[in-house]
Amino acid sequence: MVTQKNYAALPRQKPLKVKATASPTVAEAGETADGDPHMTIYSTVLTNDFISTWTTGEPGATIPWHSHSPEMYQVLFNVEGRCRWHYKDNEGIERTIDGNPGEVIYLPAGAENKVEVIGEEQHTHIGALKRPRVPRLEHLLGDTEGLYDHTKFPAALVYDDMNDRVVRQVDSALVDWLERPKSDELPVFS
Repeated sequence: MVTQKNYAALPRQKPLKVKATASPTVAEAGETADGDPHMTIYSTVLTNDFISTWTTGEPGATIPWHSHSPEMYQVLFNVEGRCRWHYKDNEGIERTIDGNPGEVIYLPAGAENKVEVIGEEQHTHIGALKRPRVPRLEHLLGDTEGLYDHTKFPAALVYDDMNDRVVRQVDSALVDWLERPKSDELPVFS
């Protein structure tokens, strides 16, 4: 006997597509050495438990030293160019790991790290991060000068997947798709 599936129990089955480089950027605090440019971190999608980012940088660009919270691990998918992650191990010793196109880097939760583009090509990586209550240790310590407000984390699409609602969106970053409603037609959770 074939049982018919009840699709009404699933979340709304309308995918959304985001243009990464039209997404809001995340401001990173900290100084770069010798005026090196910062890498650009585009915040694409934020759900109740997941953050995705699209990060780019020219040769020599960096993300300065920073620390994530003890519950925020990162999985980084290298798309193009080469990048080096500097991190401090459990004894505080600085280590490095290089990422090449087609490689995936895992950074443990709480890792104090710095990122730099190496080689002669632009680098791009996609970040998949667990969404913590507080993303950076600097937020806990109150050392937030130049750092984004984690309570209003910027993203092209902020989706409450527990309640199947769009919290907010950046219309210019959403790519048109069949029957895509305008933002004023989407349910908003506040």
